[in-house]
Amino acid sequence: MKYDNTLSAPHGFSLRDATAPVFGALGTAAGKVGTLLASGVTQMQISRMQSVLNSMSDAQLERAGIDRNQIPQHAQALVTEEYDGL
Repeated sequence: MKYDNTLSAPHGFSLRDATAPVFGALGTAAGKVGTLLASGVTQMQISRMQSVLNSMSDAQLERAGIDRNQIPQHAQALVTEEYDGL
């Protein structure tokens, strides 16, 4: 048997070939978990923003240009839209 400094089975199937699908699946699963976590954090931030806006008085909301019935839409926009400064 020729020595070529690689781990392989006697029939030529390399360890890299055997583990590639496993590591690929792990990477995909980790990406999906990361996406789910990011989505969960965003939803928590939107809920917190809604809570803050709901706690404001009608006068404060009016000064901010927000109608009370539009709080969910404003909360989502405040959390998810890019802010480019004043």
